[in-house]
Amino acid sequence: MPIDESHEVSRTLKENIIYPAHEERTESAIFRENKKLLVDELDIPCLICGSKEKREVHHIFEWSLFPALDTEKMKSILKIIDFYGYSKQDDTPIESPDDKRNLIVLCETHHREENNGIHAISFPIWISQMAVKDGIDITPETKIIKTKDKKLTNNIKKTKKVSPVSPKIPQN
Repeated sequence: MPIDESHEVSRTLKENIIYPAHEERTESAIFRENKKLLVDELDIPCLICGSKEKREVHHIFEWSLFPALDTEKMKSILKIIDFYGYSKQDDTPIESPDDKRNLIVLCETHHREENNGIHAISFPIWISQMAVKDGIDITPETKIIKTKDKKLTNNIKKTKKVSPVSPKIPQN
């Protein structure tokens, strides 16, 4: 079977979402507590690149869609994509989008940046950034970021083979 040469494809991701009525978004006490746990206490790096620079916390299930979501279905799905092991430890109902089972740590780049962030590209491309082979870039911005930020490049090289799951997660 012939192999295609490396090539770039540009496309526009267009979403039409009907957001249900919801409260104005604020940083809840639960979110602050869980962000502190994940970023400060457990020191979890970016799920994608392993960076500990400019870390942010992302809701797996969109915060503003929470009123429209079946929390039992959420819980079942989060058990499958249980990045930090919390869903296996906790079978209580999910009462808030800020539940730690619904949160992941990302660097600013892999959270919000155009062509790299989870808010900007499709999930298959976004998650593939986590498994890409050393020396290969699957988004043009990755190459630019590595060139500009040698510290991040070195951090990616050091952490690429390390599991993003923190071994320090408490067994509450």
